[in-house]
Amino acid sequence: MSSRRAAERAVAIVGVGAILPDAPDAPTFWDNVQRGIYSISEVPPERWDPRLYFDPDPKAPDKTYSKIGGWVRQFPWDPIGWRMPIPPRVIEAMDRTQRWALAGTREAFADYGYPERKLDRTRTAVILGNAMAGDKHYFTALRVLFPELVDELERADDFASLAREVREAIVAQARAGMRRRLPEVTEDTMPGELANVIAGRVAAVFDLHGPNYVCDAACASAMAAMNAAVEGLAEGDFDAVVTGGVDANMSASTYTKFCKIGALSATGTRPYAEGADGFVMGEGAAILLLKRLADAERDGDRIYAVIRGIAGSSDGKGRGITAPNPAGQKLAVERAWARAGLAPATATLIEGHGTSTRVGDAVEVETLGAVFGGLGLPPGRIALGSVKSNIGHLKGAAGAAGVLKTAFALRDKLLPPSLGYDRPNPAVDFSRTPFGVNTALRPWNDTADGVRRAGVSAFGFGGTNFHVVMEEHVPGRIAGERTVQGVVPADVGASGSGAVASAAPLGRAPLRGVALLAGANVDEVVEQLRAVAARAQAGAAPPRVAPCPELLRSPVRLAIDHGDAAELAVKTGKALRAFDSGNAGMWRALRAQGIFLGRGRPGKLAFLFTGQGSQYANMLRALSLHEPIVGETFAEADRVMTPLLGGRSLTSLVFVDAKDPSELKKAEEALRDTTITQPAVLAVDVALHRVRSAYGLRPDMVMGHSLGEYGALVASGALGFGAALVAVSARSAEMARVAVGEQGAMAAVFGPIGEIERVLASVDGYAGVANLNGPKQAVVGGTVAGIERAVAAFERAGLRSVPLSVSHAFHTKLVAQASEPLERVLAGLGLEPPRVPIISNVTGGFYPMAPDAVPQMIELLGK
Repeated sequence: MSSRRAAERAVAIVGVGAILPDAPDAPTFWDNVQRGIYSISEVPPERWDPRLYFDPDPKAPDKTYSKIGGWVRQFPWDPIGWRMPIPPRVIEAMDRTQRWALAGTREAFADYGYPERKLDRTRTAVILGNAMAGDKHYFTALRVLFPELVDELERADDFASLAREVREAIVAQARAGMRRRLPEVTEDTMPGELANVIAGRVAAVFDLHGPNYVCDAACASAMAAMNAAVEGLAEGDFDAVVTGGVDANMSASTYTKFCKIGALSATGTRPYAEGADGFVMGEGAAILLLKRLADAERDGDRIYAVIRGIAGSSDGKGRGITAPNPAGQKLAVERAWARAGLAPATATLIEGHGTSTRVGDAVEVETLGAVFGGLGLPPGRIALGSVKSNIGHLKGAAGAAGVLKTAFALRDKLLPPSLGYDRPNPAVDFSRTPFGVNTALRPWNDTADGVRRAGVSAFGFGGTNFHVVMEEHVPGRIAGERTVQGVVPADVGASGSGAVASAAPLGRAPLRGVALLAGANVDEVVEQLRAVAARAQAGAAPPRVAPCPELLRSPVRLAIDHGDAAELAVKTGKALRAFDSGNAGMWRALRAQGIFLGRGRPGKLAFLFTGQGSQYANMLRALSLHEPIVGETFAEADRVMTPLLGGRSLTSLVFVDAKDPSELKKAEEALRDTTITQPAVLAVDVALHRVRSAYGLRPDMVMGHSLGEYGALVASGALGFGAALVAVSARSAEMARVAVGEQGAMAAVFGPIGEIERVLASVDGYAGVANLNGPKQAVVGGTVAGIERAVAAFERAGLRSVPLSVSHAFHTKLVAQASEPLERVLAGLGLEPPRVPIISNVTGGFYPMAPDAVPQMIELLGK
């Protein structure tokens, strides 16, 4: 989905209410989360008697081996004092779910400011999540089915042997006892128990005339309800919606049934941790009042957080109807971020489903790793947690509790702790993911693009999955997205069918500002440009957001790099003058100033990876301060190279104190040693490739200049980074061991290739073309004397040449003796067919590398 379209669908949370374990209201719940309150305890005696239903033996028939849960022990309930139009006999028949929904909605309305603040009741909907209703229908059903028990009793021989009067007395006494314990069945029983009436009751009591209904998606019910709520707001079906989830299903029968599939824990809830042995049930209600963000900002509402996108999926055919499927979960997460029009790499918090089951938690982290793991983020970058560590698994209301927790975290800019985590689940290797379970309350300062952003997941029994993308509210920021990101023409669909493709942004937001405008023609772009120029003159620059692919496929595209509004104002003026002039030469001049105009179909993208001779001390150190990917890449290189460099880390040899001349000199000397230079240059190549990938730039083909071919192999997917480091280490070691009369020299020459070759033919001594870099550039190599004569000859011929700082004359016969040992190393590295074409520029011309030409690449690398 385009960034502009996604911004138009943004939804604000403008009121909250809650009735949760140890929390009779939403602020108490958030205070408990911050303080790390563990709200799990044994079943209250008024709910059900463990003496009747509990047995620690998991195999005991018709018994529960767990008696712990997150229980709502007290909650505000004063319908008469609140002047709710509900008769007492109706109140008596209402299940807890309906009472909690009413109390939670009342709190959410009061939190919003209603009735003092305007709320059109005719345009307010009620869409709540609930699964299996509450417990009351089980008890009334038991009362109705009492004759079944009497029938079995009368069939018993010993009972039949009793006198008729005695039998009748026993049945009468038992019936009277059951009737005292069980609710009476009246005309209010059915509407007091049904799940759909939870929403209907809220609509009736508060006189709301938008649609009302309940969504059942098992443990994802609340998320399904929120999905419908967001869609309804986006489509204009209503202007406000009461949503969230309610669950009060904690009967002994529910415990027993879950225990029979081994799902419950008898010891406690500890998401993502060692010792996780099942989930702990919880109950309660989390209620959210939502409005379209544009309306909320217009009305001056207090906004907790912004919902940017929500999406769902099904597991499809998996291992079983109750088994989690990572493929299905991954689809939900990917779709939510795509619908939000945001890059997953911008998340710094994930409120996970985190049920505290060993397999389920491992599958969830695997899923998240599949979405976030390839973005170049370092381990621990994204905080992970689960509200189930505090209050247990609220089943149908679980997703709402997670969203409520995340909304408070975004509002207060705090990362809340997840409880019960000492050591990780043995089935999860967090070092291979960008996630770390957050165990302490701490300031939420880390962002990828200046905005705190989070994802929240809920996965339902039966293979239904939902994920929601949320971010902090920055007044006016998303309004800028709605108006600055350009118009996507209707004919710019990936399929060519006329529909706009739904796609996530290319990657994370840029480090500097980029105003990207796109349209079907120049007039559309100019119209947008004038609006951007006017806002820039007024001191407003567009938000730093990643572009979406469909914008970049528009027939006309304009990108303006800027640091602030003042710079943007100057550059938009230049762009407008260039459009007015109709002079194509002006656009060529503006490229150097960061103003780029594109027309027609964009070209393909190729990456060129540099070779030896480009190295210098502290290369990429400044970038590493802004991009953790760089530091992580060098850390990975250190793990491989430190043993190969005699205990010295590569990082310590490249990154030094720039203010210390002696340290700089030492680093420059070290980087003239080919055994250090080659892995250092490779680490730089790979780090830059990973940074580009994080920003969504992926090549159609790659090319390596000499040593850079190893970087190209890594980028193409043909060789892992660690294996490539081993290869270049062997390469440089063999170069260092080559016994030659001299190591030779190299120089870069600028001029037509034919002229370069003509000059070399006149040189006395060994000098020849080692690399063909293009039609007008080459690298020559040979003996020191031969290259010195060649450089002098080039100067006489009017060709510019630059000596290169290299340890050997690579790609010449002077180092040919290194080929055979190197080929043996390469043969054991397990090269895979590249996913993108590789082009080599070593001696002999340009070699296009097809996927089946890896052996040729090995041969070329050895020369």
